[in-house]
Amino acid sequence: MYRKDTQKFRVRPFKEIKDIIDAANTRELIDDRVFIADGNALVLSTAKLIEIMNYLNEKCKNLKRITMYANIGDILRKSTDELSELRRNGLEMVYIGFESGDDIVLERIKKGADFKETVEASKKLKQAGIKNSAMVLLGVGGTDRTKEHPYETGKLLTETDPEYVGVLSLQLRPGAPIYKEWEEGKFELPDKFQLIKELETLVENTELTNGYFYSNHISNFLPIKAKFPEDKEKVLKQIKEVVKAHDESLLRPDYYRDVINQY
Repeated sequence: MYRKDTQKFRVRPFKEIKDIIDAANTRELIDDRVFIADGNALVLSTAKLIEIMNYLNEKCKNLKRITMYANIGDILRKSTDELSELRRNGLEMVYIGFESGDDIVLERIKKGADFKETVEASKKLKQAGIKNSAMVLLGVGGTDRTKEHPYETGKLLTETDPEYVGVLSLQLRPGAPIYKEWEEGKFELPDKFQLIKELETLVENTELTNGYFYSNHISNFLPIKAKFPEDKEKVLKQIKEVVKAHDESLLRPDYYRDVINQY
């Protein structure tokens, strides 16, 4: 995540964190929800996270929900007891970038975790009572893995059974390693209807016991909001109709999807 020379990872001193919380609280910017930033706050020790959450609960009387990003390695490095302690102190949900369930793709993008490890980490979260919001990425397998990537990702989502699934579509951005591969002709991004076909395969192979499945992120061509399992067949039919029609008017316009230049 931190690739530029000006982007160096550091852990903020607790006093600095307290000052940020105090300032936000004084300006009434905190209501009932807090997201602990930045890219992967779960890398902090359990003791430090609890110290932060205790201070939040002390200062923010209406606080009901604390969330943060996490990665698979940091979940696995914490014991189930540690994760349960974080839950008792207010951690309700973590956001995890699964990206793919295809181990070949995960190795290519240097994700740092494979299918088996992601399943193991997700089981630990369930045991601890922490909700899992999993993010997956259409197109990241390129055209050569455009069948395997969504199929294996659906299998992974079924195995991990997250409470929330957020689907995004890969957009190539200068500076990212995959952008250089694209420039060199080593990576080919699936076209918009190939991405919709990936979404179809993903939905077909995803079974959730009680989860929300969203593809309404700005990067996607076809926004979907569904509750699984009850809405699965309905949205699958919608996706299949779009694939069959091959009509760009049914898709979100490219200018609206321009994440890179809009942020």
